[in-house]
Amino acid sequence: MKGLVGLIAVLALVALAMAFTKPTEADFEAALEAQLLARIDAADPEAATDPVEAILLATCKLGRAQCAQLLRSLIALDYEDKVLFSRAEVRLGDTDSATCIGAFTRIFCTER
Repeated sequence: MKGLVGLIAVLALVALAMAFTKPTEADFEAALEAQLLARIDAADPEAATDPVEAILLATCKLGRAQCAQLLRSLIALDYEDKVLFSRAEVRLGDTDSATCIGAFTRIFCTER
């Protein structure tokens, strides 16, 4: 019986920690912007086979913050605040999407 009470107490503490450390909508926004900037930095204009794509990538690298803002304006982020975690659906048009779960100040995403 004593072990069961201890287990319940530990589970209650974990649930309380989850409730107070789940990422907010601002955290999801910041993670999305960081991901956009990382992808802009990783893009290689010289590897692009299409000349128009190469020019766009090179231009995007020159003004990476403005490019990230432009791309962010095209992305929909639907945030849901759950009791123990937070969830966000990230969509770019009708084709690309990702589901992100936030818990313990971390955000985990899976692309579809």
